[in-house]
Amino acid sequence: MAYKYPYDEEAAEIERKNNARPTLKTDRKMWKLMLFNLLTLGIYGMFFFMPLSYDLDLICPKKDHTRTFSYIAAYILALFTGNIVMIVWQYNITSRIEDALDEREIDFDFGRSDFWIWYFLGTFFLIGPFVFFHKFCKAMNLLCESYNNNPTIEKE
Repeated sequence: MAYKYPYDEEAAEIERKNNARPTLKTDRKMWKLMLFNLLTLGIYGMFFFMPLSYDLDLICPKKDHTRTFSYIAAYILALFTGNIVMIVWQYNITSRIEDALDEREIDFDFGRSDFWIWYFLGTFFLIGPFVFFHKFCKAMNLLCESYNNNPTIEKE
């Protein structure tokens, strides 16, 4: 499902003016996500994951040129589906991060197996989501740093 973000027009305008690409955030932390999400009753998660999905679209565009499914839409649908949509959204993001790490040849162990082991099954031991989101933030920081240094990937 292709749709436009207001962010696209702003980013395109900045790029035209400065002939530069946006610098992506490289300081995502698990403890900030967990603490502020708890203190704001889930509102901080929206401000954490929305820019993250935009960054992921810049770093690793989908092969069919569609955008990441909106976090807000997934959040609202999760209210009606018992959080199933949010679990699927998180799995898709994890899958895209794993593919981007492989594409950019970044040696960091994060992917679909971490989602199932730490995020899904680890929830029963309470420590799982903390481990998962630590690895998640670390992987995104590595991807953003790689993009800031080299936005394009040379294909052989």
